[in-house]
Amino acid sequence: MNLQTVRKVVTVGFTMSIIACLLGLFAGADNPTVNSYAIVGAVLFLLFSLAVLLKWGHCPWCGASLLRGFFKHKVCPKCHRDLVTGKKKKGKGGRK
Repeated sequence: MNLQTVRKVVTVGFTMSIIACLLGLFAGADNPTVNSYAIVGAVLFLLFSLAVLLKWGHCPWCGASLLRGFFKHKVCPKCHRDLVTGKKKKGKGGRK
């Protein structure tokens, strides 16, 4: 799966998990059945997002894990390739 697609799927999954939590909190206050369904839905969305992240959250070129800082990485921390184009970063470009 494309890394940009993984980022979108994980973002949507986490967002749906938060929405399900809020739905259970506000709409399920009077009805315990709605509350329990919302909790189960939130947990399922969260587990789905984590499974997608663990399965496809790696560099497409060297296979290094991108779990830490998944959304902020533009360049692979191991092979220093751009995660979208695959071009190798020229120069040191880091701290001086």
